[in-house]
Amino acid sequence: MITIITALVLTVSGFGDFRARAENSWPDPAGITQNKWQGSSLVSYQRLRFHWGMWSAVFITEKDQGEQWADLATAGVGYNNLQRFTAAAGWLQVQFAHGLLLNHPGPWSGGDPLELSKTPAWRLRLQPAESPGASDARPLTGVAAQYVYSGITVSGVAGWSRIDPGTSGLHRSYSETQSRGTVDQKLAAARVGWGPAGISFACVSQSGGSAADTCSRVAADFVFETQTSSLTGEVAADFDSTFNFVVSAGAFQSGIRHALTVSRYTGNWERSAGEFGASHLIGVGYGLRWHAAQDVTLDAGALVLDREEDDTFKAGIQLTERIRSRTNLRQRLKLTATQQESTLRAQVTASWSPYPDFTLSLKIPAAFYRSTSNPKENGTGVEVRLKHSPVSALDITVSAAAGSTDGWNSRVYAYSLSFPGEFGSKALYNSSVLLQAAVCVHISDSATLRAKAGWFNMQNAVSIGSGSSETQGSSRTTAGMQLDWEF
Repeated sequence: MITIITALVLTVSGFGDFRARAENSWPDPAGITQNKWQGSSLVSYQRLRFHWGMWSAVFITEKDQGEQWADLATAGVGYNNLQRFTAAAGWLQVQFAHGLLLNHPGPWSGGDPLELSKTPAWRLRLQPAESPGASDARPLTGVAAQYVYSGITVSGVAGWSRIDPGTSGLHRSYSETQSRGTVDQKLAAARVGWGPAGISFACVSQSGGSAADTCSRVAADFVFETQTSSLTGEVAADFDSTFNFVVSAGAFQSGIRHALTVSRYTGNWERSAGEFGASHLIGVGYGLRWHAAQDVTLDAGALVLDREEDDTFKAGIQLTERIRSRTNLRQRLKLTATQQESTLRAQVTASWSPYPDFTLSLKIPAAFYRSTSNPKENGTGVEVRLKHSPVSALDITVSAAAGSTDGWNSRVYAYSLSFPGEFGSKALYNSSVLLQAAVCVHISDSATLRAKAGWFNMQNAVSIGSGSSETQGSSRTTAGMQLDWEF
């Protein structure tokens, strides 16, 4: 299907890019060996993006482990004239202001204390979805448009989506495929903005699944910015007395950037997202970045969340130094604590680049876990990574990492030689080793072929993982390839 689309695209005057990825792992997990899943271990992903003037189009297919071929297939088209009119149709990504009223798919993470020196992102986004994560379990399908006239911006979204009852987006077993798209969700949202402020409204109704639900909400947002400071926020409420807000003030002067953010987000609204990555009654975060010298940067931050389940405190500090122009040194401490447990993570990273085409990196992570109900755990690790470009068209990277921890709670993380667009971290726990190698071949100025392989081993383990994802034996092997082509 992608090949046919590519051929059609090339007959039209325009430009775009194509990405194709395939990965596999051995041995097969229990879901496949026990015939619980309907597909193979192969993971595949294809994305075609095309731009023609102010028009754009996106086509995506994806298959996760255990799913049937092209389990996910999406398409979207967009028109973008920022000075006057913007529109999109198909599978969508949307956000009004900070996203309290409307945000899909929402942030992938949040609450990192080392990121609190920046005020939360404020944006108006109406565009076709460009990643599987925006469409897998709870896709937003419909139309969106924005019109600008005499300083007034009017935005609207209308959606009718078939979504899953759960959020995993996996359709491997018979029950998962049978429940796919069984919830019918309708969405209508609009925003009117003038200058630095705006008001918005959204209504989400859904039927099917466990229960029917309807939620209507209104919001007001603002953003004031100068060259050295900013003040931004959003306040939203529904007709059931649920009230959420975020307000953030930031400043940058004399080499110091800092911000204070105060937030409330109950997490009860469909198609919305709050700050700090978790629901909370009140959250307060402060962070700063200080360029202490030309080659020295200090990042620090602290976050307090008042939550119904368990209050949370997070803090972090990181010092980055460049030594003699060829060596970088980074030292990091992060603490996450609740009333029941706490985890302190420390990491020292050093990289040495004696030549532009040669980099040697060393990372030493450690973790210390304490709990009122579980045994204490400690963990340490070490990782060495080498990247070399023997010729301009070839990049080679190899890495070796080992971890020794008392259990999962004291796990440490190693850098994963992932492809562009993938998550790049691997957890090491108990006594484990991770060996990796990756090759990048620049076929031409517009085409790049990448390949990677990895071997993970856990000493004396009978199996790795749990449930349907469990594999027999003490090791796992993965391998994959990715092609990126611009035309």
